[in-house]
Amino acid sequence: MAMNGYRFTNPRSRDDMEAVYELMRTVFRGEGVDLIIKRLIDHYPDMSLDHVMAVERGGETVAALILIPQTWEVDGLPLRVAEMGCVATHPDHRRRGLQRILNDGFDAYARDNGFDLCALAGIPYFYRQFGYEYAVDLDHSTGIDAEMIPEHASSLEARPFRETDIDAASRMLQEAQSRYHVRCPRTRGVWLMQHRTGHYNGEPFESTALIEEGEVKAYLRYGVKQGDAAFILIEAGMKSPQHAKQVLSYVKEACKRHGLSKVVSKQFYGDEPTRTLIGLGGECVRPYAWQVKALSIPMLLSKLTPLLESRLRDSGYGDLTEALNLNFRKFNVRVIVEHGKAVGVEQNGETRDRTIGLNPYVFPQLLLGHRSLGELMDAYPDVKVRDSHRALMEALFPKKPGYVFHVY
Repeated sequence: MAMNGYRFTNPRSRDDMEAVYELMRTVFRGEGVDLIIKRLIDHYPDMSLDHVMAVERGGETVAALILIPQTWEVDGLPLRVAEMGCVATHPDHRRRGLQRILNDGFDAYARDNGFDLCALAGIPYFYRQFGYEYAVDLDHSTGIDAEMIPEHASSLEARPFRETDIDAASRMLQEAQSRYHVRCPRTRGVWLMQHRTGHYNGEPFESTALIEEGEVKAYLRYGVKQGDAAFILIEAGMKSPQHAKQVLSYVKEACKRHGLSKVVSKQFYGDEPTRTLIGLGGECVRPYAWQVKALSIPMLLSKLTPLLESRLRDSGYGDLTEALNLNFRKFNVRVIVEHGKAVGVEQNGETRDRTIGLNPYVFPQLLLGHRSLGELMDAYPDVKVRDSHRALMEALFPKKPGYVFHVY
């Protein structure tokens, strides 16, 4: 695709990628965004040059972004997600629609390659113009003064985290993530990438394993911000919640060693040891959120029919037989249910049935449990469900906590 001399392209050579890296260094001075892309290309198992998208003009790369393939789960059902990251436009070429060119190319690639959702953790508001809506919690933060963490004798021995510890740590993370409605399981390949590069979400981290009788009982990933005198707890896993106090004992001792006065946990609020920190008086900051777009609502609902059927059974609608018209104003999605089984999902242009009125842009909030139907009805006049079907819709799409870790 081309517009006023601008052309969409995929880098195909080392020189092409160096042009992308130079753009990132120009736009994000000193932030190391070029190194993030290089780490992904070199270490992330699912990444290739096909996932780097650029706009060039006259042989110069003037805008670019990357697509980071990953898998999210909704109550255990996998969805393929295309994360958009490292979005940049050269200052001399802004306000010329280049991000529209890139987003169109991004969406086309995602559709053609079987992705279900697009997602990003980008700046506020800007991406609404491309159909994104906040739909899954991101970057929880709980802060507490280190002196508020009580002393606690620990029987666990601390040592640097090893590659051989990954299997045990992965089981701990899976157990924690099982409580999230929406989650991103960390593959062994991602564990290895993060461990070998020592980076998570573009930031360096250190890892410690806490051992008892040769067995890993807990692990921590953390960073130290001397300028803020803060210990940043990026992630912690433990075999049992009873180890939370021992993990915090290690954190407190680390604060003493580094002369730090504050602990900031980036974990989900419901995970240990963050729950304990909150109980000790830790203050939670309102989280940001992943911005999400559904590429095809009918295809997404078709993929999630086993989940919808289980919710029908669990909520007393196990014998339901009805054609449910989800009216998205410009189009209708008919979900045909027979005796509690979804036997068909189809899109059509028939929008006269106003029983279930929905907004397609905010529907991911409902689908992914980020907002309840009642919350959306209060906030959006174009989300309106009649009393006859409100309980059914609330059963199909309950509000439930979700939390997605970065994969890089």
